[in-house]
Amino acid sequence: MFVLVKMKDAVPIPASELSKPRSLAVSNQIEKKYSNRVLLGTGLCVCLYEIEELGEGLIYPSDSAVHVRVTFSLVVFRPFIGEVITGSIHRSTPEGLWISLGFFQDIFVPPHFMQDGSEWDEEHQLWVWKSEHGDAMLDPAFGSPVRFRVTNTIFRPVKRPSKAPPAANADPTLVQQAGKRFVDRKNTPARTGQEQEQEDEPAFQVMASIKDDGLGLAIGGIVGIVCGIVF
Repeated sequence: MFVLVKMKDAVPIPASELSKPRSLAVSNQIEKKYSNRVLLGTGLCVCLYEIEELGEGLIYPSDSAVHVRVTFSLVVFRPFIGEVITGSIHRSTPEGLWISLGFFQDIFVPPHFMQDGSEWDEEHQLWVWKSEHGDAMLDPAFGSPVRFRVTNTIFRPVKRPSKAPPAANADPTLVQQAGKRFVDRKNTPARTGQEQEQEDEPAFQVMASIKDDGLGLAIGGIVGIVCGIVF
């Protein structure tokens, strides 16, 4: 579930941190830059593991920071395909089930990876399992423990703004043009649900299954069934 990733970077140490021990100042800046950050194709950075090598500090013109070349290791969350993990039910949507590990909530179980007979209950807004003895439901808001198997990991590039806002001392004509564009944007139609969903997609997502034997909700120490449902 967790791996060590070796990194090399030029870490800027601001002037306010120069009075601290060198290793501590560098560690603080690495944690600030990388903790809770997704590295594309690598995983979610959790914390700094160790500093392996500190290079000399360099000062550049018009920059008060000292830039230090550092070799270090990070603890990164990236479960391997087929790994079985226990999390808790985070929320249910018509598209599927979301599971949380506390520090990571972008674990998704689509309907085809739920147990056969699972159906979405519109009234209760959760997934139910249809059995020959009738329906049995468990509210996923309770954060019930659930065991799942990782089926895939997905990385998505983060979209960044293509243009910076106009400068405060910009030419008045340019400011008027920017204001006109702002008014035009206010009059444009709202984004569709699909466009909003695309923007809200996580940079790192784990796809999972709770369909196989031994997977699903753990009730009273017994792994029972799935999707906010119990036998």
